[in-house]
Amino acid sequence: MKNPRDLAQGTLLMIAVVLIWGAFLPVSQVALRAIDPYWLSGLRFGAGALVFLGILAWREGRQALNPGQHWRRALLIGSVGIGGFGLLVFEGLKLTRPEQAAMILALTPVQVALWQWWKTGHRPDRVTLAAIAAALCGEALVITQGDLARLTGGDALGNGMLVLASLLWLVYTLGGQQFPGWSAIRFTAMTCGLGWFFIIGVALVATGAGHSRPPDPAGLREVWWALAFVVFAVTVLALLFWNMAVVRLGPVNAGLFANFTPVVTYGIAVAQGRHPAPVELAGVLLVIGALVTNNLHQRRKLALLGQR
Repeated sequence: MKNPRDLAQGTLLMIAVVLIWGAFLPVSQVALRAIDPYWLSGLRFGAGALVFLGILAWREGRQALNPGQHWRRALLIGSVGIGGFGLLVFEGLKLTRPEQAAMILALTPVQVALWQWWKTGHRPDRVTLAAIAAALCGEALVITQGDLARLTGGDALGNGMLVLASLLWLVYTLGGQQFPGWSAIRFTAMTCGLGWFFIIGVALVATGAGHSRPPDPAGLREVWWALAFVVFAVTVLALLFWNMAVVRLGPVNAGLFANFTPVVTYGIAVAQGRHPAPVELAGVLLVIGALVTNNLHQRRKLALLGQR
């Protein structure tokens, strides 16, 4: 049973996380006006890696900076989960709206449930299956706004990139289980640091091919606040706050808060003057309702198991 102080601190931390994550995509769109996805990803994860490696050395000693025999696996997971995910999110964001992107990335719990079903062969119970179906239907309403032609036109490519990005993040999340004996901060620091080399390599190739170009310092100064938010608030603070909140609340309760991240993104869109169609809002409510229902259902199942 969590004590009241832990619950209060964990709640405040998760409120901060949800606000940061909710603002991440709209603010990133501002940063992308001055820097392309390749160099923005390199800046974001390069700075993040330095911070995480410093924290790792401080907490676990300099010997923890050596990945040892796991370096190849950490490089692969970091390249896919950090590099691939980061690049696809920013590339997709250039072609679609932040609020749609937020809804796509919110489906990670659904992907985890489907993965476990495929991996173990055990079909989820009826409540979880209903939540998965409802979330996917709601996502379809958000993306199409009731017009199936939207699946093949306009922002379809951007949405497809974000779906792929969410799958790569699933790989990264599950990959953390392949490093026995590593703490969460060590896994984060190692994969972020090694994944940065992949990002820079791709950025250099893209620049040489004319698909990318290094940012103009004058342009960066105009969006410095957006860069600072993406690099430090999203990449460093939100992850640290998330880990601290999980300790105080537990992963299930923390995940319940995280389901509301798209609400913040949609709130920002409305504040900027966008008026979502009723069918789109219905889809948002359907997705969030399904995710929250499944989270509460899983919490109830864990509580029953704990009583046995």
